Amino acid sequence: MKSNFYGNKKPLVAVMFCTALLSGSPVAYAANVGGGTAYAADKTTATNKDGFIWYNGEQAITYSVSESVSPVVTVALDMFKGDMQQVTGVMPQKKSSDTAIIDIVQLDKDKSAAKELCRQGVPVDSLIIKKDAFFIKVFDKKRLLVVGSDGRGTAYGILELSRLAGVSPWVWWGDVTPIKKEQLLLPADYITFQSPSVEYRGIFLNDEDWSLQPWSWKNFEPSPIKGRIGARTYKEIFKLLMRLRANAIWPGMHGITTPFYFIPGAKEAADSCGIVIGTSHCEPLMRNNVGEWKVKERGDYNYMTNREGVHSYWIERLKEAGRYENFYTMGMRGIHDSGMEGVKTLQEKTDALQQVINDQRKLLSKYVEKDVTKIPQTFVPYKEVLQIMENGLQIPDDITLIWCDDNYGYMTRLSDEEQQKRSGGAGVYYHLSYWGRPHDYMWLCTTQPGLIYSEMKQAYDCHARRLWIANVHDLKPVAYDLELFLDMAWNIHSVSHSTLHQHQ
Repeated sequence: MKSNFYGNKKPLVAVMFCTALLSGSPVAYAANVGGGTAYAADKTTATNKDGFIWYNGEQAITYSVSESVSPVVTVALDMFKGDMQQVTGVMPQKKSSDTAIIDIVQLDKDKSAAKELCRQGVPVDSLIIKKDAFFIKVFDKKRLLVVGSDGRGTAYGILELSRLAGVSPWVWWGDVTPIKKEQLLLPADYITFQSPSVEYRGIFLNDEDWSLQPWSWKNFEPSPIKGRIGARTYKEIFKLLMRLRANAIWPGMHGITTPFYFIPGAKEAADSCGIVIGTSHCEPLMRNNVGEWKVKERGDYNYMTNREGVHSYWIERLKEAGRYENFYTMGMRGIHDSGMEGVKTLQEKTDALQQVINDQRKLLSKYVEKDVTKIPQTFVPYKEVLQIMENGLQIPDDITLIWCDDNYGYMTRLSDEEQQKRSGGAGVYYHLSYWGRPHDYMWLCTTQPGLIYSEMKQAYDCHARRLWIANVHDLKPVAYDLELFLDMAWNIHSVSHSTLHQHQ
């Protein structure tokens, strides 16, 4: 059935958003929903008498920023400035650090500032050892310090200010217009230190050809190339992920969708937003088999009979993408969501997959990083691969095991006591939408929030803390469930079984 799902701007969905989104009110976002490790309670209400005014209703918000910052910080600053123009009606202005009301520092790029930051109460030693972390503090009721451990941490800190000003992460995708403010106020003792509970957090754009993909190439950025999710669309997706404090994506990969690495500017957009690229369970070593493996040109996708051809195919992408920050999927299945070709018995499948992994490690060592243990790698025991794994497959200790749900929100397996000791740790691949047998659910997200909380909390308690990926065919149908999933990935203590209603 041909979809009529998309419109002139963003795809519209009959979907039950949480109350804050329906009302258009961003107030719920002013109270650090995601949270994090905090030195004091994050109170975001204050009076003029005891508060710190960072917008007084007359003058533009002013800010300073480290001389050298990562591209993701520049993108976050542009987003923040646009947010503040909507909230205050005035575009923020860049000033010197001695006159600006907000002082932004990317610590790993400006280590010379460490001594002064320590004097101002910034826990530099604790901050610098964490990835993607940030610290915000009102200093002497005169200025607001925003210090990030690295590029992404600094960007998340900047966008935390947007949240404090009442800007929803769904300001663009959900058309949630911020409420105009005559004044922006924080308590004089406001302080927060946040860092992620899960190292890599993101989405898998799957079954994207039902709505997101045709909307992109037919409406948002018209293209003569059918099936292309363009770089502008991906940039807006990445910006939403930044607002949700996510840092990873498995791009769309269906047969009629243009492969990610074939889209001009897509990889550059990901890098500018600090987004790590990975691939799904059937796309080893960054290759989109459905869109990239041409049987007429390369022969069968069969490791038993065409090993040299498969190696050449993988090497092409490693040479192209090896210099970037990626998460490499290890192993091999069929071209799409099917079993490995050329093997029949369970033992044949096990032996073949073992050889594949051993050979892939050699390729990574040769073309990406000599010390292969330093390269982020995943192994996803999805469907038939779980049985192969349990038949004695030897997976190197530094590879992250990605456990899967049953396609309907119930985890099928988690790390046992011995697997929890693995240096590569574990992660989760979790469906918030699904297209397949026996039942589809895509137009409405039907996964109960309590189930997400229960399954993800159990996964975290079993040390699945390296990578969390949510399967989504589009962003708007899963808006609330996705935010809950990523809030928990950012701060596992941001919600409990007794506070789910409050989170909504």
